[in-house]
Amino acid sequence: MTQNLPAVIYHSLNELTQKNELEIIIRGTFTALSSKHISAIVNAFFLSTKICVNGIPYIAIGSLSLILRTGNSGAERPLVYQGVRGVVSAAEIIEIDGVEHISGPTLRSLIDMRMLQADGRTKAYLEVAMQSYDRILNLAQVRGLKDIFLDDIRNNRPLLKTQRIVELNITSCEFTGTPFLNRQEVEFAHIESVVTNPMLALNINNGVIILKAIHRELTSLGIHDYDGMYNYCKSKGYSTVWSD
Repeated sequence: MTQNLPAVIYHSLNELTQKNELEIIIRGTFTALSSKHISAIVNAFFLSTKICVNGIPYIAIGSLSLILRTGNSGAERPLVYQGVRGVVSAAEIIEIDGVEHISGPTLRSLIDMRMLQADGRTKAYLEVAMQSYDRILNLAQVRGLKDIFLDDIRNNRPLLKTQRIVELNITSCEFTGTPFLNRQEVEFAHIESVVTNPMLALNINNGVIILKAIHRELTSLGIHDYDGMYNYCKSKGYSTVWSD
């Protein structure tokens, strides 16, 4: 399944740092391995990695054969699109600028799985790939993007209630229709939670204005997404106009 993430900014990895900053460290760690193969792995990351505004890397599927050490077999494609039953699920495909990518956490799980199946030099080169990925995550520039993103959520999340009320002229609970005279009676409840969809954390359309008691019940029931909220409203006889 391919999905487009919300309109966000992506940075090519080679815009954030120089390749030799990463390659020199990796070569120094794996002195017994071919510098040519190490360079190929590092190049694959640099040519195919996009860093999202939240600091999460996305890697183009077309470069995975070098990273996952599948050679010309094409085995990386069934690993991505089908997964391995009982071990790794099929990857969620993210389209960025018309190119299919997988997330960094998904890549990490695929490298882990490949390392369980490999030995000798293949396993060693997979360790190079894993360390390359880990070092990308720890680049100051990448950490900086993540920190700014999290600060933005932390600082602006408290404003969502007022923004939605003012912009949509809301005067009553969106579930029950109960009017409120004081904004302290209601809260902004995310439809897709910040935990499950941080890219929508500050989108006022990704939330509803509801009575505090209802928000507490949603939280206690562990409801974190659209389907859960919609089914909750149907079971309670509440309005689902918010879902249109």
